[in-house]
Amino acid sequence: MTYARFLGLFVVLPILFLLVRYRRTLSWRGLAPMGVLLVVVYVTTSPWDNMAVKWGLWGFDPERIWGVKLFYLPLEEYLFFGLQTLLVGLWARARLERVLGKPPESAASAKQRPARAERSAEPTLGQREVSS
Repeated sequence: MTYARFLGLFVVLPILFLLVRYRRTLSWRGLAPMGVLLVVVYVTTSPWDNMAVKWGLWGFDPERIWGVKLFYLPLEEYLFFGLQTLLVGLWARARLERVLGKPPESAASAKQRPARAERSAEPTLGQREVSS
């Protein structure tokens, strides 16, 4: 399997799934912190990864990469840094939103929805429990 195919299947497809799944709650303002995180990831990861390849700690099979290299790393490795950061960032954001509660609604969308009656804390019995 080529590096690009690996990225497509295991990183890009999950990113696309998360973007589609959470498209209603994602905004540029909400994603801005990921931009800062991407800068940190590239600044910290690129130097030591380049040194590791230069020193022969690991390498990349020329038949499994596109052949475009920046310093000692193939382009796919740089894509991996960013795409993996986006994948984990999107997933973490979705999980945190679910755990911490949804963001407050705008006043306009709150007016359009009918008020809901609050549920009681006591569990209700279903049809099977009542008829048995």
